[in-house]
Amino acid sequence: MEKFFWIADDDADDRMIIKEAFEENDFDQSLTFFEDGERVLEKFNERLDSRHYPSLLILDLNMPKVNGIELLGRIKKDDKTKHIPIVILSTSKSNVDREKVLNLGADDFITKPFSFNHMIQITKELIEKYG
Repeated sequence: MEKFFWIADDDADDRMIIKEAFEENDFDQSLTFFEDGERVLEKFNERLDSRHYPSLLILDLNMPKVNGIELLGRIKKDDKTKHIPIVILSTSKSNVDREKVLNLGADDFITKPFSFNHMIQITKELIEKYG
């Protein structure tokens, strides 16, 4: 069964780095990128068949329109989507942010790395766990 990873991040450079890191790990499944949380919600509304929901959703915290915390809360409150694993990938190093998203149901909170090699390692671990 094909796996779908959805990544929501408003920073075009971060989206490119994440995409390239998955490619370095020969991830041959589907990656779909979103610029904000509102677009993720729109995509869920289009996909009535849960077989097409992502097997992993990676969210940035600070996005326009619908931010990562609000999006996380909405997804985890919906019976149709609450089972989807969500990993927060953010520049935030705040323990308050970490605790908040984990309490809302995030499966993990990862601080964005400053090196491409570290991002390759992070994506490798995500593939091993969710791919």
